[in-house]
Amino acid sequence: MLEPTELTQTQIDELAVSDLTFSEIAEKYGEDTAINVGIARDPDTFELDDAWFARARPAIEVHPHLVAQSLRRRRKQEGLDKWEVNVSFDTDVLAHFLESGPDWQKRINDTLRSAIEASHQNPPLLHE
Repeated sequence: MLEPTELTQTQIDELAVSDLTFSEIAEKYGEDTAINVGIARDPDTFELDDAWFARARPAIEVHPHLVAQSLRRRRKQEGLDKWEVNVSFDTDVLAHFLESGPDWQKRINDTLRSAIEASHQNPPLLHE
């Protein structure tokens, strides 16, 4: 088996137009060569050279509306400080809030706030 680095681009191009399958090329020349031959066979691929990179532009310059859409963020609610966190809930607890419709996150927040306020009104007994 030849090392993949021993094949020139011309040899890879010749393999690309051959009838050999990926497995046959991989067995004879190695998997890297078979992958390179597959790339050479794909009409939608091409080498990204210096000229290509010289023409390339940031997506925000080419399609600003698409970038803006992908970066869309909710506006911060005026006067409220909120943190976005990942929390795991038991399935039945989450189902309870989801079943009551939209704004389930607000209802969870309100429930937690009520629990905090209740704990301040009825502090736990300290064991001495």
